[in-house]
Amino acid sequence: MKLFLYLIPVAVVVMAHSCSKKDVKLREGTIELALRKCGNGDIGSDNLRLCFDSLIADSRCPANAICVWAGSALAHFSFTKNGESTSFNLATLKYGSYNKDTVLLGYKIEFVNLSPYPGTVPAPVPADKIKAEIKITKQ
Repeated sequence: MKLFLYLIPVAVVVMAHSCSKKDVKLREGTIELALRKCGNGDIGSDNLRLCFDSLIADSRCPANAICVWAGSALAHFSFTKNGESTSFNLATLKYGSYNKDTVLLGYKIEFVNLSPYPGTVPAPVPADKIKAEIKITKQ
């Protein structure tokens, strides 16, 4: 009976750990980052971390709407290479002084897309459903 009582907490911890999401594996190419999540990985000898910190604005034209301008989404990111960190904003389209891509610490980082697209899911969209598609390339 005592053995059974010890096994229950162990089983609960193992199940909880197996259900937890791990960070995205950061690699050269296109990755998808959920809002307030990070990607970690090594490219060559560089240890990297890229985080989708916040969504600042989303003025994209909703699906099935007629708009004069397609609109853009603006997001805040942070990037770390071998312990050296920087933060920056990117837009899905050029948006005022914000660009679609940047070069930081020897890497080009491009904001490819943001999902879900406005008007395709009921508002408000839960934060855990918001994802940025990012392309990273070593320069």
